[in-house]
Amino acid sequence: MSSFISRLLKSPIATKRLVSQLTQSGEGKFSEMLRQFSLKRILGVFERKGGVGERTKSTTSVSSELTDDMELATGIFKRELMLRQGGCTDPWAMKRPLKRGAGLEKDPTVIPSAFDGRLVGCLCLGDRVPKWMWLEKGEPKRCECGHYFVLKNVPAV
Repeated sequence: MSSFISRLLKSPIATKRLVSQLTQSGEGKFSEMLRQFSLKRILGVFERKGGVGERTKSTTSVSSELTDDMELATGIFKRELMLRQGGCTDPWAMKRPLKRGAGLEKDPTVIPSAFDGRLVGCLCLGDRVPKWMWLEKGEPKRCECGHYFVLKNVPAV
């Protein structure tokens, strides 16, 4: 303990680390000894409400609740969440591919779209790769295999 006091007396400005090392062993006795040596200037810098060298503690409350997705969602994602809450498990109709209908000129396969055009892929017989075509609103369009498609307007999600 005397080596600490001699180091403290030699240094012009006491560091926090030095004072905390000195005060850890016996808070009451050491602070009383410092007062006796009239080293109050050192205590004045580091003295706190509970004693020398004691740190304050944060008492900020932490909320354990997470916010709901519906509160944070916007735009199309919010509409999708609302549809799912309403019971629609596939709002974009992407779980199963559309099956071809009769494909005749008088009875074409109906392709739903909320826009004036849609990209359609036809798996023609014997092909492994679909043949892509741009289907537009209006007259039915014929694929290379002879199958007809027509665009049907549906409301947007």
